[in-house]
Amino acid sequence: MAMSALAAYGLSVVPVARRELKRWRRAAASVPDTALRRMALDTLAAERMNAEAATVFATLAPWRQRFAAVRALCAMQVLVDYVDTLSEQLAEHPLQASLTLHAAICDALADQPPSDGTAYYAGFGVGDDGGYLAELMRACARELRRLPSFARVRPVAQLAAARCAAGQSYTHAARSGDRAPFAAWARTLDRGDGLAWWEVAAGASSSVAVHALIAAAADRSTTDRDARLVDAAYYPPIGALTVLFDSLIDRDEDRMTGNHNYMAYYESDEVVAERLAAITRQAQAAVRPLRRRRRNEAIVAGVAGFYLGASDRVEGVALVRERVAPMLGGVVRPIMAVMRARRHLRDRARRADPVGPSAASARR
Repeated sequence: MAMSALAAYGLSVVPVARRELKRWRRAAASVPDTALRRMALDTLAAERMNAEAATVFATLAPWRQRFAAVRALCAMQVLVDYVDTLSEQLAEHPLQASLTLHAAICDALADQPPSDGTAYYAGFGVGDDGGYLAELMRACARELRRLPSFARVRPVAQLAAARCAAGQSYTHAARSGDRAPFAAWARTLDRGDGLAWWEVAAGASSSVAVHALIAAAADRSTTDRDARLVDAAYYPPIGALTVLFDSLIDRDEDRMTGNHNYMAYYESDEVVAERLAAITRQAQAAVRPLRRRRRNEAIVAGVAGFYLGASDRVEGVALVRERVAPMLGGVVRPIMAVMRARRHLRDRARRADPVGPSAASARR
């Protein structure tokens, strides 16, 4: 089943996702404000693999709904990455400005999102985005209306989006060195079994539960209970995996930029490897009650492979790979190989084009 999921992803999902990314690059290039245009284009260039990876959830959707799911997933991830990039920039009131901006993630799930995105930028002192943010929200909402079960899934998806928005906002505010508000917020969250408070916070700040719920909405047989089961599977364990892996890969860069990084909470790379292996086991167990269990298991392997394909030069990756990869079966090996090759090609292109995406946004 894992190999069939990979085949479905490569043949029916990736081509649509790449067309959507080209569309969003054209939209970003039309943003009037120079700073916003640069951030939008840099983010799309640096994070395109994020958007392609998010669309793997469309393999859970029935064939007739798959293309709408891809378009919704792509728009949502481009939106998440864009507001994430902007929130890393200086703002007069970082937490409040970030909370206001990240509300766009929640509003993209509304039946009719606002037609003007100007209010979301309050506190950032930026110019005209030419409707870019509003169009991302509207495009996502437009495709979600095509999915037969989204009305049933929406309440749970909105909770997941609100969790993600708050998590990313508090995380960005913590870069100033004052982690007290972040820790206080994190301790208000429902604790996952055996997870540290920052691991639960990592799970909350991930967008994967939103993506999984969008995929569930594509199946007309999805019930309210199914939606709750999906959310419980992806938050916190699978969401925590994505964010903690991301922090592992970004650790050196975040040291230079001063961004918050979850690896700082662990005593050593040995502990990091132990915890990521334990959370991987939780993630595998969490998807067992779900419909299309095998496809969800393949997604867990894909999440790990996406990050474990990073170069051994990245601190801690080899040790984590040694612990986690054997738990995921043979399917993770080709995923890691593909991701390693893609990162190599991307890095080579960056060296050839030094005026491309800024170092601050060029991750993984």
